[in-house]
Amino acid sequence: MEAGQENSKRTITMEEEVRRVVDAAGERGLHLRVIGGVAVKLHCPSAAHRSMARTYGDVDFIGYRTQRTEVARLMEDLGYEPNVRFNALQGHRRLLFDHPELGYDADIMLDVFVMCHELTFVGRLERDEYTVPIEELLLSKMQVIELNEKDVKDSFAMLHDHDIAEVDDLDTIDPRFIAKLCSDDWGWYKTLTMNIDKISELAPDYLEEKESEAVVERLSRLRRIIEEEPKSMKWKMRARVGEKRRWYDLPEDVVTHQH
Repeated sequence: MEAGQENSKRTITMEEEVRRVVDAAGERGLHLRVIGGVAVKLHCPSAAHRSMARTYGDVDFIGYRTQRTEVARLMEDLGYEPNVRFNALQGHRRLLFDHPELGYDADIMLDVFVMCHELTFVGRLERDEYTVPIEELLLSKMQVIELNEKDVKDSFAMLHDHDIAEVDDLDTIDPRFIAKLCSDDWGWYKTLTMNIDKISELAPDYLEEKESEAVVERLSRLRRIIEEEPKSMKWKMRARVGEKRRWYDLPEDVVTHQH
């Protein structure tokens, strides 16, 4: 499909469509939340700032595996058509749909978000109204081994708009949640601390001086808390092996989507 033809179909914005889908899911007692760039845009006003603005691909959701049949029915009722072959083969972990009238594709991952590392959402989707929790949203971007510009911009938008503090607040990033994940999984620890350092170095290229200093301070605080968290025996054993063995995955993208 030509880009112009596809865009001409889009009578509602991605943000509007995400809310429509999540609201409809909620009416049926289903837990469906958006992840990826659109979720960042919903969570972060600064995502529209020229230094952090970017184009968005299609709509990515997280749902619960136990509700996959009901979720599939919901999507069809909302006008989406299933990728029948893919869903038959991979429907236990992921469902793909497209909306022929709106021109949007929907990628629904079930229970787990898998890229370079695994991020489990069981018991977490109820926390926020439309998006996955801000902690997982940040982790989904900073778990990428080879950060690209969209991951960097999305990370800066979140770190600019959300403080890092040990409070139970939907708009504050809880460092203990992230530290606990990293304290049990050396691979997560390695990638995340590596990317904290990378993003800290890039901050002056994307942000004004005061904004850059604030973001770098938040990242420094997060890194300190990660380092201070007591590590599990599993973590210590894997740390002995270190970089001699690859600590991340490079998953094949069966159907490409821009997160």
